[in-house]
Amino acid sequence: MIGTIIAIIGTLAGSALTALVQGRQQRTALAGSETMARRQAAVDAVAEMVAAVAAHRAAMWHRESLRLKGEDWSEARAASQATRAAISAPAVRVQVLVPDLRTAVDTATRATYALRGTETTEALEAARTASLEADAQLISEAGRLLGI
Repeated sequence: MIGTIIAIIGTLAGSALTALVQGRQQRTALAGSETMARRQAAVDAVAEMVAAVAAHRAAMWHRESLRLKGEDWSEARAASQATRAAISAPAVRVQVLVPDLRTAVDTATRATYALRGTETTEALEAARTASLEADAQLISEAGRLLGI
């Protein structure tokens, strides 16, 4: 009788231990997949941010080139306003998902905004170069923080 009780207790303990180990493995797998999903969302947000800044930089380059040449730039102005507005959502996403990128996002955004109102073609080119460098810094910093 005691042997039977010991066998039952052993079986129950083994079943409980197995359930405990399986539950831990499932939680670990879930946490790993959540981490990967969050990382992928952050990478996607950075990519969207960089694309939005690049689109605005191109629109501002076109707009300011026309302005500096004394040509009609009203259509280019409307286009640049649209691309500027398109930066906001990706900027917020990046800053929410990866708060440590806030400074790099702000720098990249401001560098692109700096193309506006340049006095010469050389100044426009310098602002464009600074914007490209700020983008590169954002990408580099994101890669470092996200382990890419």
